[in-house]
Amino acid sequence: MGIGVVQVAVTLLIILLLVKPVGKYIVNVFDGQRTGLDRVFGGPERLLYRVMGVRENESMGWKKYLTAVLLSNFVMLVLMFLVLRLQKYLPLNPDGIGNMPAAQAFNTAVSFMTNTNWQSYTGENALSYLSQMLAVTFPMFTSAATGFAVAIAFIRGLVGRRDELGNFYVDLVRSITRIFYR
Repeated sequence: MGIGVVQVAVTLLIILLLVKPVGKYIVNVFDGQRTGLDRVFGGPERLLYRVMGVRENESMGWKKYLTAVLLSNFVMLVLMFLVLRLQKYLPLNPDGIGNMPAAQAFNTAVSFMTNTNWQSYTGENALSYLSQMLAVTFPMFTSAATGFAVAIAFIRGLVGRRDELGNFYVDLVRSITRIFYR
């Protein structure tokens, strides 16, 4: 029992030491302030925003932010569903795995889109390599990043910036590149 108390104490100490620097880093990332990773991710992020047609400095009100969240997640859900339904015809399927049944493909896509990650199949026998990358691994990042972006917007709203919640697409990309990349 004594070693368990020491482990808990060391864990709490590490958390207390990291709260301020990590919190400051997250604030800087989502307030658009300079960070050490701007040199690494700044260029690719700006290119991605240009390709997507996103204006990095354009802030969204709550209706526009909510619409962006729902629309982007719906598009990702449909793409994941299509990948699972059409994997037999898509590349990176050396084992010739067949298409996933519609109900199971929908269940799997919704599960990974909502970050519940519930699986009713055996991955190596039911999913091609492409399906594993696009319909399982990709949404593991994007669903968590979506939740993180919405939490950031919620915090902005709490501090009185209701009409300027930020830009969902910028928050999503920065969540993936600046927070979850590690």
